Amino acid sequence: KEELLAAGKELPKCLLMPFNMMIQWARPSLTHMALVELMNNGTLKHCISMNIDGLHRKSGIDPEKLSELYGNNNLEMCNLCEREYMRDYEVRTATEVGHHKTCRKCDSQDCNGALEDTIIKFGENVNNQIFAIGFAASQFSDLMICMGSSIRIAPANAMPALTYKM
Repeated sequence: KEELLAAGKELPKCLLMPFNMMIQWARPSLTHMALVELMNNGTLKHCISMNIDGLHRKSGIDPEKLSELYGNNNLEMCNLCEREYMRDYEVRTATEVGHHKTCRKCDSQDCNGALEDTIIKFGENVNNQIFAIGFAASQFSDLMICMGSSIRIAPANAMPALTYKM
């Protein structure tokens, strides 16, 4: 940013908007689409993501074959019936750790539970069910490709070592 300003150049729009708006503006890349193709042809069995940008779902990855370890900016879940609501906007409205209600209600018949974002912030407990699926997928995989991450955050950083060894 500073280099562009010092050179007298105009800043791109993405540098002028808040981070949460940049995420909403993001679209799946060619790499995301390649993963979809690998999943469609049966090569990729499961996708484990540490990203919260929702781009894997937007690209077409089957949610049943996706472990979004730290949540999804666009996903709300009912706190009673666990119905999921995928939105085309960021659902998190809370600013404090541990607060997840989005002020919307579940529209499932006879439920009316509170909808909550799925984002896991530092200091919060992870979703054990999603992590269990990720760990199981790691144990039964023939190959794990780790990309776009240093994979330093526990407990996710233990998953690559679980990949089946012949």
